[in-house]
Amino acid sequence: MPRSAGARVADADGMALKRRGLPPLRLAIAAVIGAWALMFEIPRFIGLVRMDPAANDFRLFYVAAQVGLRWGWSHMYDPDRLHELSLAFGPADSAILTSYTYQNPPLLAWLVAPLTGLPLQAAFCVWAAINIGALVAAWWLAAPGSSRFARATVLICSASVWPTVYSLERGQPVLITYGLAIGCWWMASRQREIQAGILLTLAWAFKPQDVALLPVVLVICGHRRAAAWWLASTAALWGVFAFVIGPTGMGTFLGVLAWAASDPSYTLNTVATLIGQGTPLLLAQAAFAAAALGGAWRQRRSWDVAFAIGLMGSVMSAVHLHDYDYVGLVVAAWLSLRQPISKVELVWIAMGVVSAQVISVGNRLPTVLWQPVWFAMLAIRKTSTVSRSGASLEPAPPPEVDARMRQP
Repeated sequence: MPRSAGARVADADGMALKRRGLPPLRLAIAAVIGAWALMFEIPRFIGLVRMDPAANDFRLFYVAAQVGLRWGWSHMYDPDRLHELSLAFGPADSAILTSYTYQNPPLLAWLVAPLTGLPLQAAFCVWAAINIGALVAAWWLAAPGSSRFARATVLICSASVWPTVYSLERGQPVLITYGLAIGCWWMASRQREIQAGILLTLAWAFKPQDVALLPVVLVICGHRRAAAWWLASTAALWGVFAFVIGPTGMGTFLGVLAWAASDPSYTLNTVATLIGQGTPLLLAQAAFAAAALGGAWRQRRSWDVAFAIGLMGSVMSAVHLHDYDYVGLVVAAWLSLRQPISKVELVWIAMGVVSAQVISVGNRLPTVLWQPVWFAMLAIRKTSTVSRSGASLEPAPPPEVDARMRQP
C-alpha cells in the first residue's frame, strides 16, 4: 500500500530531528581530532612560556618597544640596541641576526609598548590572549557553518593546525593581521567602505606581505571607495611613521629590510624549494600574483571567493614566508567554505590540513605543491553571488523538509 504524503513528511521530519541530535560524521571526526590536538598543545604552550619566555619572536617586539621608550623611536631598528636589551634575558636569548631582528613597521612596537611595564613572561601571556581574541573575532565574523557545532568545529580545527599553533608559540602578530583583514572583508560586504579601507591599512601596518594583494581585490570587486580609503590612510599612517622615527630611523629600517632579505631562510616556505633563489623566484612570485588577480577578477561577483583568492595569492607570492604565515590559507578556507563546493575540493582542503601539519617536522614541499591546485579549483569554481554559510559543511535537508520550511 503506498504511503501517504503525511507519512513521508513525518519520516522526513524524523530524519531532520535525528540530524539535529547527531552531527554529521565528518564534522564529529574533525572536532574530535582537533580537540585531541589542542589537549596536547595547551600544556606544551604553557611549558614553553614557563621554561623560557624569551625564546620567541615576541621578545624582539618587546625589546624594540623598550628601545623606543628609552632612547627614542629612531633607534628601534638598531641591532646593537636590540642586542643590548636582549642580554637581560641571558646569552642564549640575545642573538640578533638577519633572520631574527625587529623588521616590522613601527605600529607593532607601539602596540606592545604598554606591555613593557610587565615582566616578559606576563607580557607574552597578555599578547597571546590578544592574538587568541583576534582569532575568535575573525572566526565569529567569517566561519562557515549553519549550526553551532559546525562553527565550533571550524574554530577547534583552525586553532589546532600547525600554522596557528606556531604563530602563538612565536608570539607573531599574524592572527591580529588576519583578524583585521577579515574585518575589512566583513565591512566591505556591508558597504562600509571607510571602515574597510582603514582596517586593511592596519593589517598592512603589521605584516604587509600577508595581505599584499587585498587592495587590488577591493578594486576588482567594485569596492573602489574602500581601496581609496586604504590608500589615503596608508599614506597618512606611513607619514606618521616617518615623522616619529625620523630620517635616521627610516634609513635603519630600510637597511634592516635589505639585510634580512639576504637570508635564505625567508624563502624556505615558498616555491624557491623547487626552483631556487634569484630571478626565477622573483618571476614565479610575479606570476603567482598575476594569476591570483586574474582569478579574483573571474570570481569578482562572489566576494567570499574573490577575497579568499586574494589571501591565498598574497601567501603564494610573498617575498618571504614562514610557517605561521600559512594562517592565511586557513582564513581563505573559511571564506571558500561559505559557498557550496564540490566533494573533490572539500577532500583537497582536508589534504591541505594534513600538509600544513607536515610543516611542523620541516617538510614544506607538500604545502608548496598543494597550493596551486587549490588555487585553480577556486579560480574555476562556479559560485553564486550570495554567501550560503555552511552549505559545504553540513548535508542539505531532505526535499520534503526543505519544501515545508519554505512554506509560510
